[in-house]
Amino acid sequence: MKRSFYGWKLLAVFWAVIVLNFAFPTFGMSVVNTYMAAAMHLDRKELGLAYAVFTLMGGLPSPIVGYSINRFGIRRTMVTGILLVSSGAVLMAAAVHTALEAFLVLALVVGFGAALSGSMAPQVGVARWFHAKRGRAMSLFFTCTGIGGFIAVPLLNGIISASGGNWRSAWWFMAAMSIVAAVLAGLFIRESPEAMGQAPDGSAVELSAGKIAEQPATRGVFKTNEDWTLGEALRSPVLWLLMLTYLGFFVGFFIYLAHGIVHMEGLGHSPAAAAQSLAVLMLSSVIGQFTVAALGDRIEMRYLFAVAVVLFGVGIALAIYATSAFDLYPYAICMGSGFGAGYTCLATMQSNYFGPKVYPALLGITIPVGTVLGALGPVIAGWFYDTYGSYTRIFSLIAAVCFASGVLLLFAKPPVRHAAALKPAAVRST
Repeated sequence: MKRSFYGWKLLAVFWAVIVLNFAFPTFGMSVVNTYMAAAMHLDRKELGLAYAVFTLMGGLPSPIVGYSINRFGIRRTMVTGILLVSSGAVLMAAAVHTALEAFLVLALVVGFGAALSGSMAPQVGVARWFHAKRGRAMSLFFTCTGIGGFIAVPLLNGIISASGGNWRSAWWFMAAMSIVAAVLAGLFIRESPEAMGQAPDGSAVELSAGKIAEQPATRGVFKTNEDWTLGEALRSPVLWLLMLTYLGFFVGFFIYLAHGIVHMEGLGHSPAAAAQSLAVLMLSSVIGQFTVAALGDRIEMRYLFAVAVVLFGVGIALAIYATSAFDLYPYAICMGSGFGAGYTCLATMQSNYFGPKVYPALLGITIPVGTVLGALGPVIAGWFYDTYGSYTRIFSLIAAVCFASGVLLLFAKPPVRHAAALKPAAVRST
């Protein structure tokens, strides 16, 4: 009897694991660190640094993660990372008493664990298991971050409030969630469709000599059929143009995760209202991700990406003046949907343009660049606040970069692999 296609089941497993193990520390830390900063009397730069060290170690080891995925497989890589996150959560809950100890645990244990078990390995898995439906599958996978963040922020805030403001209680909860994620990953993750005698997208495509068979190009979304090398991809100006977008929506997102709640409190909102606003932002990212899921295999990604980063820029500009209760929602919806669509487009375009074979190595290069920028952003934003007394200047700067990125992305046309320019280079999905 023919097995049903496992790709969609695997997608559900990846989704659950990221929500349980990655979304809670990544997005819930916005709440937890605010309470921790108050208990340890940290200033705004130190608050930004606490998030920055986690962000750095969540992305800088990406070359190691890429090697581990190719050498040991997706499942072993993710399970190892999940166990590190759980161990780090226990240390944060039971052993951390100074800012230095918190920084070290967040960086070396939780952050490194998050790198191994974060979205990089599932992205590789999705690229392997899907071709014609890759845009839809990648978009559906990334809804885990928005929905996970929407759940994590108010839930952790409620746990801390119920425990009398004890931020450590949130870390005990996150440790338990990671253990559940480890069980799911260990039991249900599979490496590739070929390992199960299946083809990408199920029976939608045929395999020929281990590759997706060449098909005539039709009108639709560009998806290369060539096996680009890492060197060829790094020499493509289009890749570097895509990476420039990190300076806008990506850096801005991490700045807001680290400083958004205290910014809203500074505008007169209660901690609960500020946390709820951040939760709306995270849930709104699902709007952008579902939009890409519906259109990403029909409309060239660069157009969707351009709209997304401009929308994020509008949102962060609105956040500057969000003084009323109503103002807590328009900015959050714009920022959230813009980031959700933008990051999904960025991840999918790299696979579409350069192919799934080089994808792990490519992520090992591009993610650290984004990570460094994303980690520096909260520290720089803290300096802006301590110097000028508000976040107006840094938020305005991020908005301007987003608007410029939207224009530049219109020029991010599919690259040509010069070594194979005379060969059929792409399959266009319809």
